[in-house]
Amino acid sequence: MKVLALTITILAALGQGASNQNPATQPSAAPASKQKPQTPAKPAMKVIVDDKEVNFGDNGVRTIGGRTFVPFRALFEAMGAEVDYDLVHKKVTATKDNNEIELTVGDLIARKNGAEITMEAAPQILNKTTYVPLRFVAESLNADVNFDGANNKIVIITKS
Repeated sequence: MKVLALTITILAALGQGASNQNPATQPSAAPASKQKPQTPAKPAMKVIVDDKEVNFGDNGVRTIGGRTFVPFRALFEAMGAEVDYDLVHKKVTATKDNNEIELTVGDLIARKNGAEITMEAAPQILNKTTYVPLRFVAESLNADVNFDGANNKIVIITKS
């Protein structure tokens, strides 16, 4: 009997033996003081153009590789640009004032008034929707872009 009691004691000390363990002697996952508090989820990113929130419908703002992407048509129209989409070549064209920008899905080269510009991120198709890099396209149409992290929104001010 003494051997059995000694074996149970040794197993308990080693953390083995499920039914005979003393919870006070078991290591916990992490002390309560070192556990990370749960952070509430951030609300969805909003895009504001000239004091009006842009409605992207079922498709929202996406962050990909540290860049903010939005569905092209809603953004361009909110900025007052005329929009065209070439489905065959997957090319977006926006015209506002004397500026025309062209972007092609998957291509880092954009054109502004015919001049080539290399973007840091290429337009993409996600869930059958063409997304464009927000800052690049807004600034290409001469708008100011500001990120308001405290309120999780991007504010665009057009110049016309």
